[in-house]
Amino acid sequence: MSDNSSMTSLEEAPVGVNAMIPNTARIMDYLLGGTANFASDRAVGDNAFVNWPGDPGGVEGVRVDLHAARDALGRIVGHLAGECRIRQFLDLATGLPTMGNTHEAARVVAPGCRVVYVDNEPSVAAHGQYLLASDPDTVFLDADFRDPQDILRRAAATLDFSQPVGLILFGVLHFVDDADGPERILADLLAAVPSGSYLALSHFAKDDGDTALNAMLTEMDKQTGDSVVRRTRSEVERFFDGLDVIPPGVVETQLWRPPQDASGPQPLPMWCGLARKR
Repeated sequence: MSDNSSMTSLEEAPVGVNAMIPNTARIMDYLLGGTANFASDRAVGDNAFVNWPGDPGGVEGVRVDLHAARDALGRIVGHLAGECRIRQFLDLATGLPTMGNTHEAARVVAPGCRVVYVDNEPSVAAHGQYLLASDPDTVFLDADFRDPQDILRRAAATLDFSQPVGLILFGVLHFVDDADGPERILADLLAAVPSGSYLALSHFAKDDGDTALNAMLTEMDKQTGDSVVRRTRSEVERFFDGLDVIPPGVVETQLWRPPQDASGPQPLPMWCGLARKR
């Protein structure tokens, strides 16, 4: 499935999906303008973000922020599939594979790209597998990104780990506390891929004075059961230790090789970056 026109806005949920219980991944899909969501998700999306900080704030501000992150993902994946000639991607904790996600961005440049998505939330996995059922080159695994060895073993059925791989961790590591070893996860993933592979990631930016955003994220933690760890630029740069960071380095999402005509509201700070394994 290569575009959203082949998705339907379902109120009869796929097997394993409870449409009555809102889900963070489907809420994000709704806010991005997707169709893989239900009335329960749209209700939360319309009401949970009324105090989101920024200019604009509220629900429209959330949409600006989400689109900025998704656009940066598209530019990075397009660069990997194009200039870097990467033809296979492992996308961890992806949420739902809709609205300009990795397989769509890669295949705009190189139609034959293979993609493995990973998420361990049962409802997301069931819905993701349903959305991609007709695409033999795109697989959705129900697995925990904190267990990279299991992921690598199962992804090997689709990806050739003797060839370079694009590792995509967009919006992932800010859910991993330092005590849980994010560096170990990255080390295991990078050890499994050859030289010439790439690591791309995005991460919520830390601003100790941003009390409004802190309060909003705390409230979202309560609603979703997630816990967000925000890090400074230098803390995120350390995730790329030992790799060759691609210019412009670790920057805010809207600053990673933006189009020349880029304009509009500034999203709230989120770091992103890309680096190559030597």
